[in-house]
Amino acid sequence: MEWIELLIGVVQGVTEFLPVSSSGHIALLEHWFGVFSPDLSREVALHLATLLAVLIYFRSKVWKLIVSWLRGRDLNYLLYLVVGSLPAAAVGFLGKDYIEKAFASPTAIGFFFLITSLILLSTRWARGGGENLNIPRSLLIGIAQALAILPGISRSGTTISAGLHLKIPPEEAFGFSFLLSIPAVAGAGLLEAVKVSPASILSHWQGMVVAFAAGYLSLSILGGLVKKGRLWIFSPYLFLLFLLVLIKGG
Repeated sequence: MEWIELLIGVVQGVTEFLPVSSSGHIALLEHWFGVFSPDLSREVALHLATLLAVLIYFRSKVWKLIVSWLRGRDLNYLLYLVVGSLPAAAVGFLGKDYIEKAFASPTAIGFFFLITSLILLSTRWARGGGENLNIPRSLLIGIAQALAILPGISRSGTTISAGLHLKIPPEEAFGFSFLLSIPAVAGAGLLEAVKVSPASILSHWQGMVVAFAAGYLSLSILGGLVKKGRLWIFSPYLFLLFLLVLIKGG
């Protein structure tokens, strides 16, 4: 296995699900070391691997959703997922130019890391509650997901934090966050996948295996931390990363 495939697979798998922003980490590595610059087929391959990790980790919930859809019953949760997916789709379509500029600026990425750090820290005082998902709460969590299109803003961190602040039980906030990621990641991956051949995607199978394994492990770790009310422990790391960006600059 080439070291670059191993390194990229580990970074993608670990940071994709832990609340530290995979896009921010990879963008910084590109700027600072010039070693990443992954081709499109590698990017698609690794996102497919981490998507598979989510599908397998939440297989029972995914299966229940499929059965509910086929039977046309208990469709509320599916509706919540649709509503929650709309903000990210709108921001991705309307804010494309601004997002591309954000990826080009290490300083901007650093400040986005700071924002994520503060969001995670706020969960020390937001441990969830007994509220159920509904359309307004799903929309608010979806808005949090839309913010994570920016590099340095963690998708899992913002969506889980939003759920906890909305008094949704920690386990439910964790599950909804990652089920909400499925249409977002799958949709973005599909748009890019049509531009490359299946053979070129499979040529990165080593990185895919590593990304899948690291991603599944990260999901297990994060799930346990969320249930214990310890999502905030990632805040100091992101604050230190923010300081490092300020010191190192672009």
